[in-house]
Amino acid sequence: MRHKLYEFFGLPKIPSVDVEDEPQDAVLEAEPVPINIPQPVQPKKRIPVHELHFHDLGEKKWLDWSASRQPLPRRGLRYLKPDEMNRLPLDGIATRLSQGDILVFDFSILAHMDSQRAALARQVQDVAGMGGLPVFALDDAERLLLVPGRGTRIDTETHELGEASTPIS
Repeated sequence: MRHKLYEFFGLPKIPSVDVEDEPQDAVLEAEPVPINIPQPVQPKKRIPVHELHFHDLGEKKWLDWSASRQPLPRRGLRYLKPDEMNRLPLDGIATRLSQGDILVFDFSILAHMDSQRAALARQVQDVAGMGGLPVFALDDAERLLLVPGRGTRIDTETHELGEASTPIS
């Protein structure tokens, strides 16, 4: 029994064999095969950020290079929400729409002010109507409105926003 404990803990073998501890018909065990332990993985040397070599695309030379390859965009996507007085800049809206910008209005901050939200939606409808542009509601509560600018095409026949939802069971 003592031999088994020595082997279990990896201690050196005992040279003397006690006949009383070992049974006579014990099966001789094969010499264990040594385990191949791989070399430790060397840690990667991390280079500090200030020593890295990269191009700062905000530098003037890269801005000039990209402007020479591709002109600056003429139109944009604008996100607007009412200011702290719950007003919209109507003159700026008309100018942006005539330039072709797409405007998204977010009236979610007016969730508790239904009459103010309706008044602002009417103002957006009037400004868009003067330019002959449609107004699209992006949600059921009509808190997100989209007005495409002049020259922007919207496919209302075949395009659906989002996916059909199914109830979660």
